[in-house]
Amino acid sequence: MTRRIGRITCALLLTMPLLTATPAWAAGPGDLVARDIHPAGWMSSSASDVNERGEVIITATKMVDFEIQPPLGYIWRAGRHTPLRPLPGGTGSLARDINERGEVVGFCQSDLHPARPCLWRQGQPHDLGTLDERGTGTALAVNDKGEVVGDNQTYIRGGETRAFLWRRGVLIDLGGIGDRSAVGINNSSQVIGVHYTEAGRRAFLWQRGTLTDLGTLGGSESVPTDINERGQIVGTSTTADGIQHAFLWQDGRMIDLGTPSGESGAVAVNDRGQVTGWTNSANGVLGSFRWHRGVRTDFAGYLSDINERGWVAGTTTGDPRYALVWRNGRTVTGDPAAAVMVINNRGLLAGWTNTPGGNHATVWR
Repeated sequence: MTRRIGRITCALLLTMPLLTATPAWAAGPGDLVARDIHPAGWMSSSASDVNERGEVIITATKMVDFEIQPPLGYIWRAGRHTPLRPLPGGTGSLARDINERGEVVGFCQSDLHPARPCLWRQGQPHDLGTLDERGTGTALAVNDKGEVVGDNQTYIRGGETRAFLWRRGVLIDLGGIGDRSAVGINNSSQVIGVHYTEAGRRAFLWQRGTLTDLGTLGGSESVPTDINERGQIVGTSTTADGIQHAFLWQDGRMIDLGTPSGESGAVAVNDRGQVTGWTNSANGVLGSFRWHRGVRTDFAGYLSDINERGWVAGTTTGDPRYALVWRNGRTVTGDPAAAVMVINNRGLLAGWTNTPGGNHATVWR
C-alpha cells in the first residue's frame, strides 16, 4: 500500500452507506506507550512513515540565528538513527516514502540544485535524474520493487511540471499535456497522480503506458490519496454543488463515500478495500470514519491510516490529544500525541509529540 499524499477536502452520495454508532473511548490513556525517537542536535522532528521492519523515516529541522536551516532526513530503527545524506555539495534532504526493502525516496540538495529526486539505499543517495536540463524535482513514492514516482519541473512546453516513473535506471515521462504529479504506486506498477487544469485538479491512473482520468463526483475536481494492490483508489472529489466528498474508485467507477451533510475525504485504503478518512459536519464538527462494503463507522477522533488487519490509527480530540488505535471493535488510547500519521501491520504507530523545545518524532506501541 502506497503512502498518502496528505488530507484534502471533498462531498454527495452515489451510494448511501449504513451508519453505525460512534464507538466509545477506552477507559483512559496508557495502553499505547510512546517512545521519543528525536535525533540529537535538532530543534524539531517528525515521523511520517514506517515499514513492516519497524524502520521509520524522520524529517529533522532547526534554526540558526533565527534562520530556518535545510531539513535532514533520517531512518530510525531499534534506537539507531541513520542520516539520509544529500548529494555532494548539498546540505539538506527530505524523505517522503519507504518500502519494505528499506529504500527511501524524496529529494536531496546538490551543489547545483536545490532539489533532486533521490533514492537512498542504506543511507546513500542516488540521483534519479530529471527529464530535461532544468534539473529539479522530487520523488514521492516507491513500491517494493524499487520503482519510484514523482515530478520534475521542466522547460517542456514553456515550463510544465511532469509526472515521472523511474524503473531500473530509466526515467519515464508519464505523458499528457499540462502540469502533472505522480503521487503513489503499487506493486503492480499502477501509478496514481494529479493533473492540474484551469478548472482544478483531476485524479489520474497510469498503467502500462495508458493515462486514465478518474473523473469526479459531478464537480470539477478530484485528488487521489492512496492505491492498494487491487487497484482500488481513494481520495476526495467535488460534487455538482461544489462540496467535497470521499470517493472510492474501482472497476472504472467512482463511488461516493460522503455523508448526507457536510464534507469528507478519504485518506487510506488497505488491500481488503477498507477505507478511512475524515469528515466535517454541516455544523463544523470534525471527525473520521472507516468504510467497508457500504458499512460506515464514525469516530470522534482524527484518523490518519489503516493497516491490513483493519486497525485504524490516529489521535483523540480535545487537548491534550492521545494516540489511538481502533482494533477488533475497540478503541485503545495511549500516551499524548500531537499527530499520528501511520500504522504498520504489527501495530507500530509513528508521528510526533509536542515538547517545550519543538516537535519530537515519536513511535507508539
